Order: sequence, then C-alpha cells, then structure tokens
Amino acid sequence: MEESEHSISIPQLVVQVIDLPDEGIDLEGSLPFSAFGLEDDELFSLEGDGVRYRLHVALAKQDVYVTGSLEADVRALCGRCAEWAPLHLAEPKVFHAYTGVGIEPVDLSEDIREDVVLMFPGSFLCKEDCRGICPRCGKNLNEGDCGCAAVPSGWEDEESPWASLPEIT
Repeated sequence: MEESEHSISIPQLVVQVIDLPDEGIDLEGSLPFSAFGLEDDELFSLEGDGVRYRLHVALAKQDVYVTGSLEADVRALCGRCAEWAPLHLAEPKVFHAYTGVGIEPVDLSEDIREDVVLMFPGSFLCKEDCRGICPRCGKNLNEGDCGCAAVPSGWEDEESPWASLPEIT
C-alpha cells in the first residue's frame, strides 16, 4: 500500500463544531482508499468499497471526542506462499480527542488516515498453517507435496546458502 506525501482533508470527515448537538452526531459511510492517498502496491491490492467508517463525534465544553470503528477488505500477498488472498482489516476502537477547539471546524481526516494505515499488517499469511513454497522447486506446498526432499539435498554441506559463512564457535 503506497502512500502519497501530502496532507489530506476529506469533506465527510470535517466536523462543524458549532453545529454539534448536545448528544453528538454519528458519521457513517465509506471512502475509497484514494481519498486517504493510498494506492495498490506489491503487497496489497486495495479493491472493494474502500474504508467503511462508523464514528460518533461528541462535544464536551471546548473538547471534541471521536469514537467508533473502521473496516476494509483488501487482497494481500501471502508472505509464505506468495499467493493473493482476501484480508479483512478492522480497527474496532477508534478514539481521538481534540482539546480547546472552540467553535472552529475539526478535520478528522489525518487522524482517521493514520488509523487506516495502521490497520495494515507488517506481514500477512493467507492462513495460519500456510506451508509456503518449496525452496527447491518453488511449488506452492498448500496445493500438495512436490516430491522434493524435506531439506533440499546438499543444504547440509557446500551447497548450503550458509556454506560460505565462517563457523561460529
């Protein structure tokens, strides 16, 4: 998921504080990933309906509090077998506090964007027991055994990728 380096302001996420009722307001909808400056990359395909948000915005004296949740569905490249698989992203506990705002509009865009970026995992497995690919022939082992030996022959000796390293005693 590539990020562009610019500040964003999403009209749906700008709250007019002066118009906030005592009970607050609910914001609900979806926004494309592009609204957050996010694009496909080599690990994530940002397809689907983008980021779904459910937020509650409340005013307490001169402070604005935002709570809610975010969800999105993407496709991700498995770090073990290199196959694309669906991935559900969720942040069930969004919380932001804006203190001393007075009656000025509050733009939630940057903070919600940060929440969205943090939903993406640093690594992804298509399933917990993904078997990966054979280091010898490259077959996806989730589709069945390939017939190669469990440890490729020669890895114990001079053909090992570690053979050129000095032995540590």
